[in-house]
Amino acid sequence: MPGLNCLEMRNISIAFGGFAALSSVDFRIEGHSVHALTGANGAGKSTLMAILSGAHSHYSGEILLDGEPVSIRTPRDARQLGIHLVQQEVDVALVPQLSVAENILLDRLAEPGHRYRWGEIRRQAQTLLAQLDVALDVNRLVERCTLAEKQQILLARALSHHCRFLILDEPTAPLDQHESERLFAVVRRLKASGIGVVFISHRIHELNAICDQLTVLRDGRLIETGPMAALSGEQIVEKMLGHQLTDIFPARREQQAQPLLLAVEGLHDEQLLQDISLRLHKGEILGIAGLAGAGKTELCKALFGASKSRVSRGELHGQRWQPRSPHDSVSRRMALVPEERRKEGIFIDESVAMNLSVSADDSFSRWSLFGHRQAWRWAEQIIQQLQVRTTGPSQTLRRLSGGNQQKVAIGKWLRNNADVLIFDEPTKGVDIKAKTELFTLIDNLAREGKGIIYASGEFSELVGLCDRICVLWDGRIVAELAACDVTEETLLLYSTGGTPA
Repeated sequence: MPGLNCLEMRNISIAFGGFAALSSVDFRIEGHSVHALTGANGAGKSTLMAILSGAHSHYSGEILLDGEPVSIRTPRDARQLGIHLVQQEVDVALVPQLSVAENILLDRLAEPGHRYRWGEIRRQAQTLLAQLDVALDVNRLVERCTLAEKQQILLARALSHHCRFLILDEPTAPLDQHESERLFAVVRRLKASGIGVVFISHRIHELNAICDQLTVLRDGRLIETGPMAALSGEQIVEKMLGHQLTDIFPARREQQAQPLLLAVEGLHDEQLLQDISLRLHKGEILGIAGLAGAGKTELCKALFGASKSRVSRGELHGQRWQPRSPHDSVSRRMALVPEERRKEGIFIDESVAMNLSVSADDSFSRWSLFGHRQAWRWAEQIIQQLQVRTTGPSQTLRRLSGGNQQKVAIGKWLRNNADVLIFDEPTKGVDIKAKTELFTLIDNLAREGKGIIYASGEFSELVGLCDRICVLWDGRIVAELAACDVTEETLLLYSTGGTPA
């Protein structure tokens, strides 16, 4: 018999356009617990929780609260039962021009006939934030808040509705390690207060740190559910992928003498980078290792001409060169896939076809008219070549998973035959299965003779994928190492300013 504060989903199925997104899935969450929900992109995690939060009404199966059947067909139904979702894209749920207090009490303020007593609103908002042990100025405009603070605002809003069950969808994807640890502290406080928390994530080390129970989905089906401690991280990944985890990286390419594509000596910017020198050969993957704040993003943007810098000497394709502007870099067959792909790399609310053609040269144009049919055929070709999981070129990019969005961000540079490609944290927010596909894609680009600069704080990726690795610390390159001879521990040592004994 289920006890109090127990929420169950039984035999849940749902389809979209004839595609079965979930098939007979069971899920159970209790108060005073944190339940991990994980799986590869497209496994059905967000769809299952969208049903629980009232976003989809055409599902089959039943939902029980404390053993009694309940009807959840709208978000209002879910909120009235104490079920609240904090989605990954926090900005969608907030009004940036309103204050912290107004956003926390937004649902209450929107009620018909509500009387605005600003002093009481501020006091209530402060009380809710205090329950989370969060110090935040309730008068500040939300547009001036960090992503971590915006999450805290949404958590406080959930508490304002007498929350019993809280769903956190990829909550740490936009956060750094310090912000993630603060979020974990908040989650533990919510758990201690009796709230049941569903924690959707593909970061296995986070699940071990915060969760009690685990459910793994794959291809819309339930694969495993049970105590978090019963499975190792490797076993969880294997269940997510559906096969044994061996080596997620492509076999190393044989390195032979290749022509030099890019050489930089004495690069400086106006803030952090100092005396950067590096070289990149045809068919080579050059890793740039560094912790947060080391200068990885600054270096990528400086090389692409997206930020001001100067070089003592530069060479590109055998000719003298220095970074000038993104337009000049594109004309010289350079490309940048930025860390913040949604802000700087893609148009999230436009179609796949538009995103794949936006960086092309004028080959789609004739007599100053854009050739939509030709661009469409090109998009279909790239979708097939890169194995982008989409319903077609017309699908809005927002509807794609993070890994498939990243494939589009890469694919848009292939039309103008870019042969120097700069990747800044390319696997950020991407699950293990999509990472494997991206590694294969990048390796194939190198085999085609393209030069790859791969900047990342994920040292295992640098060791597994790259040929050489330059280590950044405090805006300087402090080591250059052959990837086949280096360990993650060595990279970490150099990245923190140390040197081997």
